[in-house]
Amino acid sequence: MMNVTSHMLSGENSLAGLSLTFKRYKPSFATDCSSATRVALVFAHCVGTTKETWVPVIEYLFKFQSSSNSNLFITEAWSMDSPNHGEAAAVNEKALLFRPQGITGYDWGRGVQILLKSGLVQGLNLVSIGHSAGACIMILSTISYALDDLPYSSMILVEPTMMTKEIMAEAFKRPNEITRVMQAVKTRQDIWESREAARAWFAKRLPWKRWDTRILDTFIRYGLRDLPTAAYPDRANGVTLACTREQETVSYIYHQDGVDANDRLKDICPKIPVHCIFGSEIDLVTDETHRGVHEGRDMASVTRIKGAGHLVSQETPFELAQAIWHALVHDYVRKANSKL
Repeated sequence: MMNVTSHMLSGENSLAGLSLTFKRYKPSFATDCSSATRVALVFAHCVGTTKETWVPVIEYLFKFQSSSNSNLFITEAWSMDSPNHGEAAAVNEKALLFRPQGITGYDWGRGVQILLKSGLVQGLNLVSIGHSAGACIMILSTISYALDDLPYSSMILVEPTMMTKEIMAEAFKRPNEITRVMQAVKTRQDIWESREAARAWFAKRLPWKRWDTRILDTFIRYGLRDLPTAAYPDRANGVTLACTREQETVSYIYHQDGVDANDRLKDICPKIPVHCIFGSEIDLVTDETHRGVHEGRDMASVTRIKGAGHLVSQETPFELAQAIWHALVHDYVRKANSKL
């Protein structure tokens, strides 16, 4: 169904000592797309997962494309690891030992910029799609671009974890879901005797037991590493987390990045179509935070997916892919038809 290639780029001066890992997915079916509106997609995952989390969504999008009569063609889809997650965590493991501060949203956003400027991404229209922190990262990746020369022709934000200054000021006056998640990450089990034992452990616990089984299997494959590692050099057997507990914990502390992304979003919305997709269940992110992202702004669409919470990309990938497809059709098929 897809042709997959792996790519690695240097973090260059802005991310000295770190490498950036990507996968590019292309549809394997042959079609004449010379007259179609061609788009390329760039995905960013949430904290605690990997770039491969997006694979089921991308597969569904290519299936929709192959069976659709719409004049829309996704030429390719790119997915990137945060430099301290997944494959990148293994590549960068020694350098990360000297980065106790972890990876900020701006760091990751600069990594996306390196991809955009590499010349590797092919497509007349470039669509950014980010989930949770990944949504913030996609907005921060536009920071060095003028508003009249943005790298994306549209954006799709899935459960973005962005807050207004006022909401953030109130949120951290008392314990909240984010602080509880951070505490849980610090003490979570992180060594198992095998991948099979790890999968059994995750499958019994929230949030993983709510995940689509394919995505849980993907996490076991790419979100875990064989021992020993730089973090556990003396453990000869078993598996551990690719993104260490320490690195995942500090991924949650850069709250100002979310505020900055929310501020930047208000300037982006008048320039390109921006879609928001939320889960219908309010769990990790409050409804007030959701409203702070989209209310009072000219959003192209706001969609809620029934039966999903904050981890919508892991829980309901088919429904999420449908919502993304509808957003793409809205922006590129209708726009193209309106010019006829």
